[in-house]
Amino acid sequence: MENQTPQTNQDWRGEITESKSTLKVKDGDVVEVTFADEGTKKVSPDYGASVAFSVLVANDQEPKVFYVKANNFDLLGQIKQLGSLTGIKARISRIGATRSNTRYKIVKL
Repeated sequence: MENQTPQTNQDWRGEITESKSTLKVKDGDVVEVTFADEGTKKVSPDYGASVAFSVLVANDQEPKVFYVKANNFDLLGQIKQLGSLTGIKARISRIGATRSNTRYKIVKL
């Protein structure tokens, strides 16, 4: 056999994170959350270039990830106006059923 350099499988390990449920806000929903972090830029296979926020939904035990597309400047602007996010309680509402007519609103509680 030729000299083969053993391949290490450790490169991918840093990219794997603990699986968390995704917060999905549907048309007409109003969800109260507490932000657990300031958000992280991520590229998600489902959501593309996004900012992922870890949130705890009222009356839930498990944290969820709330993805906001990087080009959703309106919602990201609203989130930015909340200031420092960690520990902040907010109400997220959605109106619209399709991507083109969906509008989100976020209000600090």
